Amino acid sequence: MRSATRIRYASAIFAFALLLSSLGRADAANFTGTWSFNGTIVAGNRYATVSPVCILKQGGSNISGTCKGPNGIGAAAGIVNGNAILVRWNHIPTNSLGLRGIATFHGAWGSDGVIRGTWMDTAEGSAVGNFSAQKVK
Repeated sequence: MRSATRIRYASAIFAFALLLSSLGRADAANFTGTWSFNGTIVAGNRYATVSPVCILKQGGSNISGTCKGPNGIGAAAGIVNGNAILVRWNHIPTNSLGLRGIATFHGAWGSDGVIRGTWMDTAEGSAVGNFSAQKVK
């Protein structure tokens, strides 16, 4: 199975699990706002970072918005279940350092106001790293 197919498959399973577990849940966090994401992937001799600022809007359990990083920009979409969130950022390069791909963030909003979790990017193959995000507005 190709890396991109595996990522899509894993993301679809996670989204389905979020949907199933959200039935009857009324205590969802509100992720609407501007968030500063920071993450790192270390896999063998590969090292990747991500640091977009994302403007997200939540409507029910759906997330939409845009993200802009130092080397890329693009649309974001996702799903929420309580304090858990899945966001996919479809990034296109804005300079020669940027890569085209889809960054997928799976995380949970902690009591300290920080989202923490794991992320992967189609531009980085099947490697998985950690991220955090803080609300700035």
